[in-house]
Amino acid sequence: MEDLEATVERCRTGDQAAWTALVGATIKPLYRLCASFAPTAAEAEELTQDVYLKLWENLDRYRENSSFMAWAWRVAKNLLIDAHRRSRAERDAAWLDPEILDRLPSEDNPAQRTERRQRLELIQRGLGQLDPGLAQLVLLRDFAGMSYQDIADALELPLGTVKSRLNRARLELATAVRRRIEIRPVEGVAAHADGGVS
Repeated sequence: MEDLEATVERCRTGDQAAWTALVGATIKPLYRLCASFAPTAAEAEELTQDVYLKLWENLDRYRENSSFMAWAWRVAKNLLIDAHRRSRAERDAAWLDPEILDRLPSEDNPAQRTERRQRLELIQRGLGQLDPGLAQLVLLRDFAGMSYQDIADALELPLGTVKSRLNRARLELATAVRRRIEIRPVEGVAAHADGGVS
């Protein structure tokens, strides 16, 4: 982190090589954050570019000796919150997009990839049943990989509040997913019955 802060300071002097290094050091978590709010891989990339443009334009506002990543999360949050407020149909999570799945660490086994996609679909639908604020916490922590402290800083919430709300969000998500798993066999039977079995 000390190296990152030093790189930020070099960026503030207009050092292009430092900016390239800064992007390289932070692109993975920020891209994952954008992907969790975007409906397609293309939009995730566009949002990521927007985040970096905003960071570049506001580097002079960054307070030296504070956490650059916490500040970057806050900047990103302000851009992404509107994406999260879109209708559910428009904001299907990009991590279900095959392009996103190809970029995330996973097994090469096609059967495992199919099972992973099915699990993500269940999680996505479960998130759609949560309060948007709780769903956001799950996306930030469990998908984007933000630390509890970074989330607290980005959302301007006490650390204890973040932990307790995230615990509640995970419990509600698990309940929503469990219900969908339990309903699936019933839906299959109903579909079979409608097929005119004599």
